[in-house]
Amino acid sequence: MGGSAFSAVLAATAFPRLPPPVYRALKARLSPTLAEFYAWVGVPAEAPEKIDHGDLDLLVTIPKSPHEPSIPHDVIKQAIGAKYVNPMDGNRTSNYAVPIKLGEWGSLGHAADEEQRRASTEDGEIYYQVDIHVCFDKNEYDRILFFHSYGDMGMILGLIARNSGIALGAKGLKIPDPPNPPFELSQSFDDICQFLGLSLATFHGGFNTREEVYKWATSSKYFDPSQFRSAGPGITKVKAERTMYADFVEWVEMTKSSIQISHGLSREERHGKIREEALLYFNKKQEYENIARARLNRTRLKEAFSGSRVRDWTELGQYWKGVKLIMDEVRERMGGEDGILEFLDKNTEDDLKEIVLQVKADLGIQGVQQQDDNGAALTDFLE
Repeated sequence: MGGSAFSAVLAATAFPRLPPPVYRALKARLSPTLAEFYAWVGVPAEAPEKIDHGDLDLLVTIPKSPHEPSIPHDVIKQAIGAKYVNPMDGNRTSNYAVPIKLGEWGSLGHAADEEQRRASTEDGEIYYQVDIHVCFDKNEYDRILFFHSYGDMGMILGLIARNSGIALGAKGLKIPDPPNPPFELSQSFDDICQFLGLSLATFHGGFNTREEVYKWATSSKYFDPSQFRSAGPGITKVKAERTMYADFVEWVEMTKSSIQISHGLSREERHGKIREEALLYFNKKQEYENIARARLNRTRLKEAFSGSRVRDWTELGQYWKGVKLIMDEVRERMGGEDGILEFLDKNTEDDLKEIVLQVKADLGIQGVQQQDDNGAALTDFLE
């Protein structure tokens, strides 16, 4: 139910569920109003077969003159006739409570419903909750508009993606790489749908039932009912109120026996194959390999040429300033860390130790037993 954002000033009963005609009328009234202030205004397509609505969610981006770079909340509050606002600065969602005029639902065929809703409040006042999310730019606007269309459709696609070894969310498609950050493949849902084998024409044509959404989502060439699961590593637990998502999981369980897919691959092998195909499709293979190589090189360098390792080789105790001087000179002589890594490709760590000791001798550095004043900080820096 809408209204949770205003629990400090209004009871939940002040925000009634909205019958579809009322919801559509509100959307038709407020969208043009917001279009006076923003270049782009939209509402994600509603979930099929939804019998009522808790609030109205609008997406906006690119403020119009003279309000750049942002439009004050009070300006929007006045424009849409809101009485209360829960303002959030930046690219976030602000909540507005818009009073429902007495008798407003009557022309929409819901006079009795309005009367009943008013009777459930102490003062007879009821409100629409209008949530306005300000997107950073048109690209973010397009992504959110797609991902949050048709109820839980985006979450359903995300679940199918997770079962394919990739991650899909409102920010696009990625390859999970724990404990490292995920690797971005694409932010374009047009490109992502083409990769997944999903018809954009069908999506833009709309869906009349939940099952139509399910059939479209599972038409992805990477949907494999035999390896489908809704819980486990990498799969986020979903709130109980996401009924469409839960219904989809049950639908898959009931229908998967009629879908035959034969590839002879284990779950891990299939995930690896799909990730490889994704890297090639989005032309990201070289970038992905470069990042992996750089990460491996950092690990190698930390193991072979760390402050602690050089300290032990040179027997400098807690004289971390001396350790740093030696390491800096070794880097200088060998052409930086890339040069050290290239040296280790052809030589042993003992060979590197000899160079370190030679640099120590050349610099005339002797062991110091006492702790440097900044020894702790240097230790962290060198490690």
